[in-house]
Amino acid sequence: ALLLLLLSSFSSVHASAFIVSSPSLMKCPRLCRSDTALSSATNRLYDILVIGGGSAGLTAAKFAATFDKSVALIELSKVGGDCTWTGCIPSKTILSISKRVYNWRKMNEKYGCLDNDNIDDSQYRILMDVKRQIDENRQEIYDNDDSPEALQSLGIDVVEGKARFLDSKTVEVTSNSSSVSQLTARYGFVVATGAIPQILDIQGLGDLKYWTYENVWNDFFVDIEQSKQKQLKDTKVIVVGGGPIGCELSQAISRIGCSVILISKGRLLPNGEEIASSELHDVFKKEGIDVRCGESAVSVHKDENEGIMTLTLGSGKSVVGNHILIATGRKPNTSKMGLEDLGVEFTEKTKGISVNDNLETSIKGIYAAGDCTGDRQFTHYAGFQGAIAARNILLPLKDSGKRSDSVPAAIFTDPEVASVGLTEAEAAMQHGEDKVSVSFRKLSQVDRAICEETDMHGFLKIVYKTKSKLILGATIMSPSAGGGD
Repeated sequence: ALLLLLLSSFSSVHASAFIVSSPSLMKCPRLCRSDTALSSATNRLYDILVIGGGSAGLTAAKFAATFDKSVALIELSKVGGDCTWTGCIPSKTILSISKRVYNWRKMNEKYGCLDNDNIDDSQYRILMDVKRQIDENRQEIYDNDDSPEALQSLGIDVVEGKARFLDSKTVEVTSNSSSVSQLTARYGFVVATGAIPQILDIQGLGDLKYWTYENVWNDFFVDIEQSKQKQLKDTKVIVVGGGPIGCELSQAISRIGCSVILISKGRLLPNGEEIASSELHDVFKKEGIDVRCGESAVSVHKDENEGIMTLTLGSGKSVVGNHILIATGRKPNTSKMGLEDLGVEFTEKTKGISVNDNLETSIKGIYAAGDCTGDRQFTHYAGFQGAIAARNILLPLKDSGKRSDSVPAAIFTDPEVASVGLTEAEAAMQHGEDKVSVSFRKLSQVDRAICEETDMHGFLKIVYKTKSKLILGATIMSPSAGGGD
């Protein structure tokens, strides 16, 4: 309950940035369609320019429009960013449906009279239904919240194209049709270009087709259907990466019916509590996922005749599968914008755009928000930073946009893993092991979990200062720990 209160409290801080209530925003729209945006915005002066149409960029633009400031949102691809197209929406859709499929199979085993091995044909129909649902959900949210028409109604211009800085006040935008225009910002820029998949140097990977979190939402379904096995479980998917993306997709793909081998360089969910890693490992093992922790991917080769990939591991062992998903993290998307030419500084560790507490870069008037800074990569945190960046450009005084140690997070495996603040290990390192205490309870000791016959993998853990009782961090691993139903 404590953690959920913290999650709710944080959400209330930044949710207002998405709410637009000013009557002045019901003016005659500036823009009708994204493909006409470029010509209407050529050589225009705006109060603020936002580069990137994901969570941070959308929130920044909406915040500016709330104060009746002229604002243009520059986006190379579709507005909505990772959350709408390759992250939150598609992943939560497949996780939701795969959970229902998994529970259906369990109930069938317990109460039904069908052999689950004889219902695999229906899983191909389920597979296509998942794809349909993902496409419909993304389109509905885009149409209602992210489309040029939706943003137009708020007074936001959408400019399609690639932005490159000419100086600290002006960008050149090249559209997909190669037309060029210049836009100038009166008060400043918010750079919110997000992140892209980080691909490890795996020998032979570039010679074959592989999935990432960007293309899996189409290619997984198409490739599985085209290489249709007699039974879906005969399709083997190798997942490289044991972080949140790798764990969520491994479980979803497994529950839909494929066989999954998960390769992780370290423990699963390496940035969280160690007990969450071990508990999730046990869950995956119970569900039939072949987890290989402490292994690195060295090289991969595909036998085109058989359609089999062989992945060689650092230990010298190898695994085979029909498809491979690379889920080894994300890196800031900052290239080819001319930032280096202006003298914008980057962080050494993540190569993200370096910003101060107010989210301003080393160049006055240019701010950055969200994943492109190399800070923690969460949609809600990016949205929060986008609002703060726009606020600091347009309004008097400054607010801090950095909350790295207090950002709530949720990983939507089953059971979910929700956390905020420091882990026990981090707290001991920062404050001293003898000054930190822990309150811990297993899920098997919780009455509600017993009543609902919940699989007893889970816990509640609070880390606090021994003397003052100041809470430093908390983790919950349980169904709906992240605030779901």
